[in-house]
This record gives sequence, C-alpha cells and structure tokens, in this order.
Amino acid sequence: MEITRLGVMGGTFNPIHLGHLMIAEEARQAFHLKKVLFVPSYITPNKDVCGATAEQRLAMTRLATADNPYFTVSDMEMRRQGNSYTVDTLRLLKEIYGPSHSLYFISGTDTIHDLHNWNNPEEILSLCQFIGATRPDGSEQIDSIISSFGELGKNILKLPVPTMEISSTELRRRIRLGLSVRYMMPSAVVEYIRKNGVYQCTTKNSKMPSKQI
Repeated sequence: MEITRLGVMGGTFNPIHLGHLMIAEEARQAFHLKKVLFVPSYITPNKDVCGATAEQRLAMTRLATADNPYFTVSDMEMRRQGNSYTVDTLRLLKEIYGPSHSLYFISGTDTIHDLHNWNNPEEILSLCQFIGATRPDGSEQIDSIISSFGELGKNILKLPVPTMEISSTELRRRIRLGLSVRYMMPSAVVEYIRKNGVYQCTTKNSKMPSKQI
C-alpha cells in the first residue's frame, strides 16, 4: 500500500502571516507532502487569544491559503469546540485517513522546546512525524529535547528555513498602532482585517488608518 504524506499545521493564526505560509511550503517540499492541512485552534490551552474571534481566525486562514493548491483548511477544532489539544486532532485525523496516510505535524522550533508541556507529548510523537522549523540564530539546537524523548525522539525532524522575523504578536501591535503590515501578510488577509476592524478594539489608540494597513 502506498502511503500518502499529509502535513498538518495547527496554531492560533492570530493572525496568520507569511512566516506561517513559508514554513508550510518549505515543509511540503522538503518532506514530499501531498497536502498541508491548516487547523486553526478553537481554544488554545494556556494561551490568551485576543483581538480576533475563532471564526475570524478561520476566515483569515482560508483567505491566506486560497491561492496554493497544496494548502487546505480544516475547521475540525472549531466544530469540536472546547480546548484544542493537538493529540485529539491527530487521533481524529488518524481515524479519518487511516493507515494509508502518514501525518507530519509542522511547527516552529520554539514549539519543540515546549513540547514536554503539551498534553500527552509521547502519544503525539507516536501519531506523527513532528517537524520543527529551525533558524540560523541558534534556535536549531534541539538535540537535547530530541534525546529526552528516547526512541520517540526519532520522530522529531529538523527543517532549516530562511529567516523571517514576523510574529503574530508584533503584527497585532502594529495594527493597533496604525502601522503598515503590508508585505508581512497576504494582501487578502490585510484587507479582511481592515474591512472587519479586527485588532482595533484593544487599546484607546487602536484606530487603524486604512491607508496604513
């Protein structure tokens, strides 16, 4: 039986930006993934998701990925509601796709450093290959994390990617201050944020001139 490789990229995507898309595309090519499935979280445990509703984050993710035929978006965590645990999502994907598919979960290196704090990290590593994007600033030194998982550590894979210093936190700050975020996010997402006033209600100085965004 031929095994199909399916990429899975989970996250809050608050908002989704070019860094997310670049990592997903690099992973797709490097590991020969047939598709990359973006799965926006509904409620992210231990993380304060502010400024955009779950529905808005889902809509922005769909807009951001629409022009790539290898990218698709799932609302499975939105439909499941409650806390969005990666292990639950991977279990369900295993049920849906069965043994004909191999799952590759795509993340940043900082995520790997925090993996021990996730819900059932050992089961996560038994359900998928865990891809960690590495940068040339020293964050690629994850060998000790890999070793700490013993035999399961072989399922953590490094993915060297070009440096792109964009964060969702910084983008939200720039939007609140009325600073341009052009060339940091897909233009369709920028336009969605402008039209729907996303991220403008956090502070008194949160009005965002359309000519800037």
